[in-house]
Amino acid sequence: GGGGIYNGAGATLNLTDSTVADNVSNNQPSGGIYGFFGSTINIIRSTVSGNVAATDVAGGLRSLGNATIVNSTFSGNVSTAWHGGAIFHTDGQLTVTNSTFSGNVAPSGTASGILVATFGAPANATLTNNVLEGNGGAFACAIEGGGAATITSGGFNVISDGSCNPIASDQSSTDALLEPLADNGGPTLTHALLAGSPAIDAADSAVCPATDQRGVARDAACDVGSFEFVP
Repeated sequence: GGGGIYNGAGATLNLTDSTVADNVSNNQPSGGIYGFFGSTINIIRSTVSGNVAATDVAGGLRSLGNATIVNSTFSGNVSTAWHGGAIFHTDGQLTVTNSTFSGNVAPSGTASGILVATFGAPANATLTNNVLEGNGGAFACAIEGGGAATITSGGFNVISDGSCNPIASDQSSTDALLEPLADNGGPTLTHALLAGSPAIDAADSAVCPATDQRGVARDAACDVGSFEFVP
């Protein structure tokens, strides 16, 4: 698996200020990045976009270990067979903070954004300060496998539907008002926030990184997702 990057058992992948784009996996999971059992993946200020899992799952990332995603963008990734247009996660902890998920595609009734599942080992995703959009009849998030697979909201997410196990501080069934993926400065492509976006000044400032994905300083009242709106 892994049309772009394969991270083997027990290995660590650190991806910073990087782009993984336009890769295809045929009859294997993950068009973009594949992390095998016991692996660790850290994705910081990076964009994973336009990757395709042809006849399989996980357009962007297939994680079977622990993964941390901060200040990053998953956009336009495609899972043709089942869940996980952006991410298909099992067997570990996935932590996603101040990141943007938009335009990812999976079959109707599945998760175009983040799927958390278990094939025996517990799996959890903790989501804080993220923009999470479902697309094409698919959900922003989904769970398969019962109680051993969980999604925990850390709050302050803007979610396009009622999935992702929202809590009171999340904005559910809400359009984040994103611009298309573009060069907005910095080393990677991002989705800018339109003026009036409900993501503006709506994040938990205690959790926000000091800068956004581009390296732009975040305000004291910081924005949800990977992009900080500057009037």
